[in-house]
Amino acid sequence: MLRSTATSARLLALTLLVTSLAAGAAVTGKVVDENGAPVKEARITAIAAGDPANPVTAATSDLAGTFHLELAAAGSYRIQAEREGFFLFTQQDVALDEETPLEIHMNHLRELAESVDVHYSQPVIDPGQTSDTTRLNSQEILNIPYPASQDYRTALPLMAGAIADNAGQVHFNGGNASQTNYRLNGFEVSDPATGALTTRLNVDTVQTLEWDQSRFSPSEGKGSAGVLDIKTEMGDDHWRFGGTNFIPGVGSRDGWHLDHWTPRLKLSGPLAKGRLWFDAALDGFYAVNTVTGLPRGQDQTTSSSGSGLVRLQWNITGSQILTASFLTNLADDKRNGLSVLTPAEATVNQRQSLFLGAIKDQWIVGGGLIEFGFADSRTWLQSSPQGDQTYVITPFGATGNFFADETRHTGRQEWLTNGFVRPLHKHQIQVGADIEHSDLDQTIFRHEYTSVRADNSLVRDVQFLGSPLQYKNNVEAYGYALDRWNPFETLTLEVGFRTQWDAYTGGAPLAPRTAAAWAPKWGHGAKFSAGWGIFYDAVTLGMLALSQEQTSISTFYGPAGAISAGPVVTQYVLRPDDLRLPRFAITSFSAEKKLPLGIYGKLNLISREGSRGFTFEDQIVSPSLNLYVLDNVQRQRYRAAEATFRRTFLSKYQWFASYTRSEARANAVIDYSVESPIFAPQSGGPLPWDAPNRILAWGWAPIQKTWFPNFMQTLIGETDVQLMVDYRTGFPFSVSNDAGNLVGMPNSMRFPDYATVNIALERKFPFRGYLWAWRVGVINSLNRANPNVVNSDIDSPQYLAFARGQSRAVNVRLRFLGRK
Repeated sequence: MLRSTATSARLLALTLLVTSLAAGAAVTGKVVDENGAPVKEARITAIAAGDPANPVTAATSDLAGTFHLELAAAGSYRIQAEREGFFLFTQQDVALDEETPLEIHMNHLRELAESVDVHYSQPVIDPGQTSDTTRLNSQEILNIPYPASQDYRTALPLMAGAIADNAGQVHFNGGNASQTNYRLNGFEVSDPATGALTTRLNVDTVQTLEWDQSRFSPSEGKGSAGVLDIKTEMGDDHWRFGGTNFIPGVGSRDGWHLDHWTPRLKLSGPLAKGRLWFDAALDGFYAVNTVTGLPRGQDQTTSSSGSGLVRLQWNITGSQILTASFLTNLADDKRNGLSVLTPAEATVNQRQSLFLGAIKDQWIVGGGLIEFGFADSRTWLQSSPQGDQTYVITPFGATGNFFADETRHTGRQEWLTNGFVRPLHKHQIQVGADIEHSDLDQTIFRHEYTSVRADNSLVRDVQFLGSPLQYKNNVEAYGYALDRWNPFETLTLEVGFRTQWDAYTGGAPLAPRTAAAWAPKWGHGAKFSAGWGIFYDAVTLGMLALSQEQTSISTFYGPAGAISAGPVVTQYVLRPDDLRLPRFAITSFSAEKKLPLGIYGKLNLISREGSRGFTFEDQIVSPSLNLYVLDNVQRQRYRAAEATFRRTFLSKYQWFASYTRSEARANAVIDYSVESPIFAPQSGGPLPWDAPNRILAWGWAPIQKTWFPNFMQTLIGETDVQLMVDYRTGFPFSVSNDAGNLVGMPNSMRFPDYATVNIALERKFPFRGYLWAWRVGVINSLNRANPNVVNSDIDSPQYLAFARGQSRAVNVRLRFLGRK
């Protein structure tokens, strides 16, 4: 009887064990950063300890940082977590079961002075990510040798699909700069007047630059060219101090003087360990720039600016996180716009400022997340000419003083809320809303200007009438809903919509968006993604203010001095009640896979078709009256095929290469202005930033000391070589005559092709117990002309004379990294 009972007990225990193994184990976990904030889109893998052949179990964290692993059985596993912009997390022999939640702490990438064994997360192919997001992390921003590397905005063209025009404005997906939505830590920072990105930051505090290029969620933005979110660092439980370029540079041209100085300081740490942290970042900039081709003493511009960003994070409880920040910008540019066609007397002095305060409260409730935020910003700009002499446009450039004196004030208040519901039956629901109020108050005083021929005879005289005052405000409201569904382990579907309304154009129809990601098992790690959606652009206050713009009066003269035409009155006409928001349909497809040699390859196809775009049409009412009427008649088209390759090696070094074939065109590309009236019908052609071909490559790698004789190895030390190569087709431009009228089709000519090779060496070295990094780099090492200014006046003796752009330049950078 006892033997029978014992046998039954053993059979029962074996049955329970087999049942447990058959049922598996569902483990719930959470990924947080060094401050306890949730980390989304981290890829977590679990491999049974001691059995490398065991199939890998993987999951991806959601907005609340939560993930679910479906294991074959409870037991000991090796856990790995990866996400771009973070150090790789790896832990051996982790006991996993259904009863004990797993919490993973990941650290953001940062320059570490202490000697620790860390690895960067390699590019991760997340089978559940539907959006096409491009990221630049802090190490890429700091290690790649690009021009003006003290400004994070000049790093944006390091992303395939982003390109800087001749004026330095960056265009994403073939769109205007105002068609991208710019956000700083989740709050909008686009200029309310122009829609451009003018916010300045200490580049050392930028954590990631994340551009949602296509298939982005309905929760993201109001721009058809994508959403750029600038994420900055936060302090942790370690006190950190860093400094860069605190030794000024001097120049000897026209006597010794301060020539270039870009000091940057960072301080971060805990105010209360484990609960309250701060991060403060300051930067300054001073530069004297010389323009080749101008007389000595009249060939230099002076620029100075500074920024300060302070951020706080308070973990009130384990489920409530409060963050706050304050940003200030100040800038002063002397002789802004100086070039061979715009001499010193014709430039302007420009001063500007920005103040931005923001606060966000985030709650994690029942596996979901809800957040509320508010931000308030104020900007000021003053652009003043050098005097009040008559401005004259000649076939050789401009003379006299610029004719417009502008003062502008803008403001924006933004309220936002986002909610994420705990996944239910493989569905993840997200909803949110955003309300913005913006205002513009500007004054533009203008005086008369003239145009003359090569023999100095008068061609045209332009005068201005009307009030110089302009004031506009607007209210915008947005809402969205999104359902993310995983019907199968290898398939993710996203379906949602976004609503948009503003006080001038009213409500737009619902903007549906859908995307899918498929990672078939037969693809051995390959992923295919596709999506389609409707996107609306926002209206800028600067465009609305044109309804209050002054009227220009143009009079034309023949070679003998007699009036040949005019006076012609030109003015803007806006009828906001008749306008609708520009509409874009974006279709995209991507295929990505890990290739041999650890290379990650990706093919991306994008079609961005726009309709109802804002543009002005020229309506000649009579010989003496010309109207520029705003209408929804522009159709934009951007199509691109991108092939990118990326590799991370030796734990932290990276190489990237891409080729982009694209086309950016519109049926209306003439930019009419009452300041310089063009009397020609609206016409189509390539957009001014169209570049059909582009090759981009960058990366950095260590120099091996074993390559050199023994006596040089100490000198080489820990040195990296850093490289950037950029080639593209030259941008298009239009031709005009001495009367300012268009000749031929718009944008029918092109600049020469652009190409640059930048190379740098950076050596880290200890000094007095601290770690330092010294870099010497050469920008445009081949010293190509790369012109960015052209005389496009067909009547000028200097027609098609190009002025060179960035000359070869040597840059030096010294960084203080902290205690060794």
